[in-house]
Amino acid sequence: MLLNLQKPLTSLARVHRRWLIARSRIFDRKWYRAEYPESGVAGLDPIMHYLLSGADRGYRPHLLFDPAWYMNARGPRQRDQNPLVDYINYGAREGIEPSPYFATPFYRKAAGGTSGLTPLGHFVAYGLPRGLAPTPLFDRAWYLENNPDVRRAGFDPFLHFVVSGDKEGRSPGPLFDSAWYRMNNADARDEGMEPLRHYLAIGARQGRDPSRFFDTEFYVAAHRGQGAARETALTFYAERGREGWHSTHPVLPPPASPSAYYEELPWQKSIPAPGAIEAPFRTLIVDIGEAAGRETAGLGQLLTMLVTLPGLDVYCVTDASMASIPGVAILDLSRPDLALFDRSVVLKRVLRAMKFRDPKGLVCEAVCAALPLARTCADIGLPYHNLMESRPLAAADWAELLAHRGAYRPSRHMSISVIVPNYNHARYLDERLASILEQRLRPDEIIFLDDGSSDGSLEIARAWQARSPIHFAIAANATNSGSPFKQWANGIEHAAGDLVWIAESDDSSCPRFLERMAAAFMDPDIAVAYCDSEVIGTDGEILSPTYRFYTDSLSKIKWLAGYVESGPREIAEALAIKNTIPNVSAVLFRRDALNESLSSAKGFRYCGDWAIYVACLRKGKIAFCPRALNKHRRPPGSLTQEGEHDAQGVREAIAIKLSIFAGAPRDARVIWLSLAQTVFEYEIRSKSGGRKRPAFTKSKELADCVEQLRCFLGGQGHQFPEDTSEIAAYLRGVAAQSASLRATDHPGFVDSVLQELKTIAVRG
Repeated sequence: MLLNLQKPLTSLARVHRRWLIARSRIFDRKWYRAEYPESGVAGLDPIMHYLLSGADRGYRPHLLFDPAWYMNARGPRQRDQNPLVDYINYGAREGIEPSPYFATPFYRKAAGGTSGLTPLGHFVAYGLPRGLAPTPLFDRAWYLENNPDVRRAGFDPFLHFVVSGDKEGRSPGPLFDSAWYRMNNADARDEGMEPLRHYLAIGARQGRDPSRFFDTEFYVAAHRGQGAARETALTFYAERGREGWHSTHPVLPPPASPSAYYEELPWQKSIPAPGAIEAPFRTLIVDIGEAAGRETAGLGQLLTMLVTLPGLDVYCVTDASMASIPGVAILDLSRPDLALFDRSVVLKRVLRAMKFRDPKGLVCEAVCAALPLARTCADIGLPYHNLMESRPLAAADWAELLAHRGAYRPSRHMSISVIVPNYNHARYLDERLASILEQRLRPDEIIFLDDGSSDGSLEIARAWQARSPIHFAIAANATNSGSPFKQWANGIEHAAGDLVWIAESDDSSCPRFLERMAAAFMDPDIAVAYCDSEVIGTDGEILSPTYRFYTDSLSKIKWLAGYVESGPREIAEALAIKNTIPNVSAVLFRRDALNESLSSAKGFRYCGDWAIYVACLRKGKIAFCPRALNKHRRPPGSLTQEGEHDAQGVREAIAIKLSIFAGAPRDARVIWLSLAQTVFEYEIRSKSGGRKRPAFTKSKELADCVEQLRCFLGGQGHQFPEDTSEIAAYLRGVAAQSASLRATDHPGFVDSVLQELKTIAVRG
């Protein structure tokens, strides 16, 4: 081969092909030499090496030209054996993509033309230096914001994603969730295929969803008439649907839409008073019809009356000219920026956003020519009231109606104390404390508790104390207490607020966190309110945009939208099986309930928060907000991860579950699912921890726990069920979410857990 490469290259055709490739601007000589070191043999020009042998070996002429992808897309139409030459001469004009990360029509539009070059050649020469993205699925600003390590290193975000980001499971932007896709598509995970590449090559064509926010079948059914198809649904939404207010899921908000969430719709509303919070009770008046000559005085009087009710947020969607009413948020569809939208599309978006934010928000129809509003509300699951078919109601009557339809029962404003327990989290304190003081609803005090830190945490806390606009107290232990729950108790002892937020020092929060959480406590029966969380890594990179990967095994519906539930029912349906509130920073407590529940965590190192949640919910209701307003950091070696692998964490989980089972009669189904979860977690951590330990029932560290479980089951008469199909189905769902198991391992692993459960039930 070396002699062949050193022969004089005099073929005119070969010289022309070399010139063609060089002129295309695609070939990257420096990258090619680094990727294929043998290409520099005897000083041979890399393009010549590629023409003589590289193309035949499947070598890439550039990072962004993927021969395998191109030839598969080209199929039998390929006219030149060399894929790059074929692309330059024919494929580019025919719109054949050079790689999964390049969308030719999108790039042509973004670049405003390609000046006689192929789209890829133009991107390499001009688009990349200008910071253009060659696909609507990649968002440069989003990628840098959510991958701080890439931003600090100064890498080009798009090239980083292509080189390593996709392989590592990083998402290219808000439209495609790589971690979620890999978790929910075992074939992509097991084969080690890059998530976005798998989706574009296989998943899109098969109708697989690119994220939890995007229901492909729902989207295609709603927009097929506009050109949406299964294999192009996501790119169709990226290029047209976001700006067209398309909904992408029956419940969840559309990803990256400028009007995804209810409060982010373009409402016209006067600025709220300082310290005001979003009210938990919503009424939406729909007044869409023929605007000419319509009488709006009566509607204005109704809106003016409704805003006098405490704790009620009043909204109105209309296409008629309406004077501004203090306290009323108006969405005027006759505005120039909204007038071109289909009324039914806008209204459906508003209703779905309301459902996600507040499932009990009352929709009242004044007039609606855009939709059969009653049926649409029934389909979406929102309470509906027809103003045209009912007599005018006074304020007291409206309060009664709202109490009946939406649990309307406002209470007084409550003060908020923030407790920040800290141990050696100096590197995160600026972000944590800034996120507290940037809350739209400012708390009344901060209590910083340092547990013997040795990393300069106290100096940082004192600097923030000096410039804090609110009361900021610091309490420091000389030595570490060894228990975060002792610190919680210490903080509660000093807290004066009606509500308490335990804001762990390595986490962060969105500015709306307190505003949204505090609103729930206008219902005096609420003891605990919490929200979904983003899971972030050491450097702030998003590991998962939600904790639903953990809760979906219990229910794929329960955590889709906001809800309020009684304490006993939440315990029975969720907390009896596993801790469905994974991070205390996402929780706001009623102080009295929390204070009375702290003793439940006595003696716990890992699961005290779970025990406290259960105790609190024995005293009141729970409210959930589906927005990820909290950022839970899970760096390697954290106390959370330590507890997941430590037998003591398993012992504490069993103790909590036995206390739940003893507190009230439990359905046998819940008990067996609860035990299945415990055994599964023990076994999967044994497998993923890289260390060998005995099976659950053979562990000497858990022998007394196994005996306690046997005694409980025997005392309650719970025998191992003959029909294990429901338990097996649950375990399969849990296994599907585990990155430690290949799909082929699922059946054997599920069988082993079932065998362990059977062994527990039989006294030796």
